[in-house]
Amino acid sequence: MKKSLYLITHKNYANRVHHLAGSLDTEATFYEIDRSRSRWHELKEIWEIIKSEKWDFIFLEGTSIAGGINLIRAYLEWKQPYIVSSGDPISGYFSVTRNAFLGSLFELYERALYLGAKGYVGWTPYLTGMALKMGVPRGITLIAVDFNIFFPLTEQERQAERKRLGIEAGQIVCGVVGSLNWSKKQAYCYGLELTETLKRLNRTDVSFVIVGDGNGKKLLEDSIPAHLKSRVIFTGNLPQNEVCKIINIMDIGFVTQTLDQLGSFRLSTKLGEYLACGVPIAMSPVPGFYDYAEPAGWALPPYHPASTNFHSECAAWLDKLTRDEIAAKAKETKKLALNYFSYTDVKRKFKAFVESLN
Repeated sequence: MKKSLYLITHKNYANRVHHLAGSLDTEATFYEIDRSRSRWHELKEIWEIIKSEKWDFIFLEGTSIAGGINLIRAYLEWKQPYIVSSGDPISGYFSVTRNAFLGSLFELYERALYLGAKGYVGWTPYLTGMALKMGVPRGITLIAVDFNIFFPLTEQERQAERKRLGIEAGQIVCGVVGSLNWSKKQAYCYGLELTETLKRLNRTDVSFVIVGDGNGKKLLEDSIPAHLKSRVIFTGNLPQNEVCKIINIMDIGFVTQTLDQLGSFRLSTKLGEYLACGVPIAMSPVPGFYDYAEPAGWALPPYHPASTNFHSECAAWLDKLTRDEIAAKAKETKKLALNYFSYTDVKRKFKAFVESLN
């Protein structure tokens, strides 16, 4: 039996990787990179694992330096076959979040990683196209949601969860799920778009829920005027089954991205999770909105989510939004979730793709 090694760069990717690996008839070994340890330690440990067996192929989920550098080295030394999967453009990430110099530096790493790979599995077609342009010979786009973890609750269960959180009956609930780590360069973290929109709203029947944690959480909490604090709930980090419950209390799930060489290529996993739970989407007007979500959502203002223009126009939209509009969009969610985010289809495609690389 063929032997495969799966390098997982973040714990949130583990379920996806196990799903994909389960579609193949191989003896699979999984290694989850520990981000609490030094990169040097991880570099050495991953190299020892790569050398320990004659792997028929290695699959890297995410573009970790510790995993990627070792794969490039293994390719140069003995032509080790490997596949890369990613949800972010590497150079774009560093250009936008850090600076242009780092972006250019990491583009060299990105190109080297793709030039040595046998194939690329992108989370969006835009990332797959970029990888092909950078030199990877084969590519496919695969993104999915585990419908056993994310699914609609009954109306009774939704209302019970709202009551538990202290949300008044009849409120329209908007929410976001994501990291609350503050970016100084962007002056932003997830949740800011909601707290700033709240300050500009005229209507009082809209509340907000923010799921996640990070050093931006206290900044967001402190920025909310005292008379509005009761309308924003911060849950902190939650296990996936609890995230599903919180998504289900939402009437609208927000997916905000920057309209640049990072955000325009992304497609947040939260998009599929919102849809799988029956929640319509408010999403930045990146390509992914029109390709995957438009029938079940609204395009947010075409500005940076930290900008005053974004917050003002978002508030104006919510002030006019009707419950009938929300209900109509919600009816489209199930079809989109099944069409675009089913692991049944994704596993079949992954199996065919990997077998075609041999």
